[in-house]
Amino acid sequence: MLATRCPHCQTRFRVTAAQLELREGLVRCGACREIFNGRDHLLGDPEEVEALATPSQDADGRMTLIDFGSLRATQPAVTSKMQEELDELSKAIADLQAKPWRDTPPHELAADAQAESASSAAAATTPNTPPAFVAQARKQRQSSGQWKFLLWLGLPLLLVALAAQLSFFFRADIAAYSPEAGRYLRAVCARLGCQVKLPQHIDLLSLESSHLQELQGQQGQYTLTALLRNQADTAQAWPSLDLQLKAETGQPLIRKVMEPASYLNSVDLKKGIAAHAEHEIQLSFELIGEHPGGFSVTLFYH
Repeated sequence: MLATRCPHCQTRFRVTAAQLELREGLVRCGACREIFNGRDHLLGDPEEVEALATPSQDADGRMTLIDFGSLRATQPAVTSKMQEELDELSKAIADLQAKPWRDTPPHELAADAQAESASSAAAATTPNTPPAFVAQARKQRQSSGQWKFLLWLGLPLLLVALAAQLSFFFRADIAAYSPEAGRYLRAVCARLGCQVKLPQHIDLLSLESSHLQELQGQQGQYTLTALLRNQADTAQAWPSLDLQLKAETGQPLIRKVMEPASYLNSVDLKKGIAAHAEHEIQLSFELIGEHPGGFSVTLFYH
């Protein structure tokens, strides 16, 4: 009589030399179902081998030994069925090990089972139902496509509106630089009730010189002579003049504002002051009272 010990669960079994010869010593433990080589784990102590023959040890149901060769040779159908069950059991154990463990009350297990059954039934009665994330992805694609369509449609309209606004606010400069564009702008303004005037850039106008003189033999009659220069690249509107007369002490005496129509004829007024041109202005006026000791002239646009 021979005996071997399972290295996995340490259970001892009686074996025969014939059993070990069938599969080159490979056997399956009847207690833990693990496979091991019976030859490599034979018991060498005679007392341990003799103890396996006692009724108390033999009564233990785990002390059995399954031999692959003998079972397959005598009961091929049973062995095949057993192997399938073992494979299913191994798969179930692997699935359970892959999931997180938690203690679930029995009523929750029953509820989960009912929910799973209901979900399976609904899936069976409603074929080809896309998952929620698929439906959400489709919705996002549709929304993205709509926004792209609106963007491509609205962008040209925004550009046209921007060009129209710029043309309206800078219509004077555009007309001054391009007479052809000026004709179109004047035609549009005639319909909209606006005007296309000459540009008014006061920083590009300068007063080169100015002189105030009282006319001889005419007390209180004065003439202001000023040289105006346009430094812009286009013609500009004529500016207004702010004349301030001062006493000998520097105190202001009087202030006169002179519009372009007071020192220009209608033809020159409409043309404006040409680009990079100089124009001499002469203004005559009457002053009653104290003789001015000084003056200042400032250019400005309304």
